[in-house]
Amino acid sequence: MTEQLFPDDSDKLDPAKVLAHMQDPTVLTRWEGTLREMVEIAEAKLKTEMSTTATPAGLARHVVFAICDTLGGSVIYLPRGELLKKAMRDAEIYQDWREKGIQPVDLVRKYRLANQTLYAIIARQRALHRRNEPDLFGFDEGTTH
Repeated sequence: MTEQLFPDDSDKLDPAKVLAHMQDPTVLTRWEGTLREMVEIAEAKLKTEMSTTATPAGLARHVVFAICDTLGGSVIYLPRGELLKKAMRDAEIYQDWREKGIQPVDLVRKYRLANQTLYAIIARQRALHRRNEPDLFGFDEGTTH
């Protein structure tokens, strides 16, 4: 039945177009935001579940359940390889800068990046985190009053 409504045309996908679309900033920030959210969910769950009697298998189940409970039902793109490593590095850079107060000069040395690259990463991560924070003052409601 579904074959008649939605014919399988996956063999007609152009890999070059799919990869080009994956580099779209909107798509990138969406999966980077999802990864950040998954990490935050896992950290929160591990903080509540870790104890001397906790087993790795039990912790893994609790973390996976918490992620499924929060993000379940949504379609999620998960990167692999170098894109994932870069996204995790960028999140760590932002955390070092924002939460640990490490100065950009020291971050440049620690991560072996150019100044411009580091500032671009921080700006992108700030925008990503700002988008996921609640709008307390109504700026997102539009400019028409």
